[in-house]
Amino acid sequence: MAQVSTVADWAPHIGVGLLTRLISFIRSAWIMVVVDNPLAWSFGFRGRNEKDDVEGPFYILGAPQRQIEDGRAVLAPAALLNKYGPFLFLFEVKDDKGEPIPHATLDWWQADPDGSYYFASWTLRGKVQTDAHGRVEVLSIRPGDYGSEIIGRRAGHIHLMVSGVSGKHRPMTTQAYVCPGNSTDHMKTDPAKYARGYRPGNMMTCWSIPPANGDEKYWGLPELPEDDLDARARIGWWNARLKEHRIHRDIIAVGRQDYKLTMA
Repeated sequence: MAQVSTVADWAPHIGVGLLTRLISFIRSAWIMVVVDNPLAWSFGFRGRNEKDDVEGPFYILGAPQRQIEDGRAVLAPAALLNKYGPFLFLFEVKDDKGEPIPHATLDWWQADPDGSYYFASWTLRGKVQTDAHGRVEVLSIRPGDYGSEIIGRRAGHIHLMVSGVSGKHRPMTTQAYVCPGNSTDHMKTDPAKYARGYRPGNMMTCWSIPPANGDEKYWGLPELPEDDLDARARIGWWNARLKEHRIHRDIIAVGRQDYKLTMA
């Protein structure tokens, strides 16, 4: 059963059963061979939404809810927030007419900054929901790149399955990329491009908070503008919560991404 994280217990450690992992592995193999086959992209069965992306092989069925309150969620446990530094992600989900979709669900999974996924636990995995205005703030850590010089390296990314109202909005599987200096050049070595082409529009726009990172820009990202009062207000709220939870680091960076779901 999915466990809901409370304010007193951010992103609690929950184990993943062996049977769940086995079923998820079999499902992922089918998705990669059939659903995300290059022919499916070539003939338009995939890619109907401009921000569609491949699912990848590391999805696990049945992720827990990570909401701590309406429109706010925590994906990373305290140990990882302290080790790598908190990264705040801001998402908006709208329909194809530009209207916000309240309570849209984002099923989220990612690697840590070292490029490692967690399979025996739900670490860096979970479901979050937008608020009444289609917005959600998620506290996590930067996803790391991984791969090799032979097969190509994947830029750091967050996997997302985004769904709105069942029967009304077409769900979307996508990835939100976090690249050094907001440069899409880091996506050009992605081996997934052979399945679905180059997807520069899936890169998040991110900013660093130098005072929280020894007065240095984090990951080569530009500094958050002083006049971005909305983002700064959200960061201030989260920094206060971090102190309450005895996490000794402030938010070091923030990223934004918007999605539009098409009608079913």
